[in-house]
Amino acid sequence: MKLNELVRSRLPEGGTVIDRTGSDHEWPPALKVADVVPTPPADDMITAVTVPGSPAATGDLSAVLADAVPGEAVLLLLPWRPRELPLGPVIQALVAAGLQATEAHPLADTEWGVAVVCRRVDDAVGEVHAYLDRSRSLGPLEGRALLRLVDEHVVEGLVRRTQALALEAVTAERDALRKQLDALTKTPPAASAAEGEELESSDDLG
Repeated sequence: MKLNELVRSRLPEGGTVIDRTGSDHEWPPALKVADVVPTPPADDMITAVTVPGSPAATGDLSAVLADAVPGEAVLLLLPWRPRELPLGPVIQALVAAGLQATEAHPLADTEWGVAVVCRRVDDAVGEVHAYLDRSRSLGPLEGRALLRLVDEHVVEGLVRRTQALALEAVTAERDALRKQLDALTKTPPAASAAEGEELESSDDLG
């Protein structure tokens, strides 16, 4: 997906992109661009953020997302391709910032490889133990545990879809090569018959 197509699908004409990416990306001309989030955040705006500095700096994700306020829509732009996405740090940063992922897409036309659309949930989302923590007794699936489950589903779903498509492409390429190889190694029946007649003619001459 192209980044501006994704943004246009999320915002009406005249909506606002709060650009905190520090990049020179040209947003759709029908949208306004600002760098300050109004209070409270408007429904027709989205805040674009990314990982600063080195792509390996996953620890910076939490700091980048920490300023999101309840109700704010966030467009998280990540420098990794889907199959290279560091799932653990990304999901942990989303949960720590109270962000609920709603969709994730691979990007085809920018320096960023993945876009995650999310929204800061209400501060009432409580701190409860992670649902995968086996050292504690089972509790209700709510609060941050439920938020983590949702974020994992959305972000991991993108990675799984990408892996499935890559596998399909490899399988199709393999099948095509196999057909080409079979065609090269098998002699057509008509050609075999013609070769046999040539051999018989040679024997007669001898």
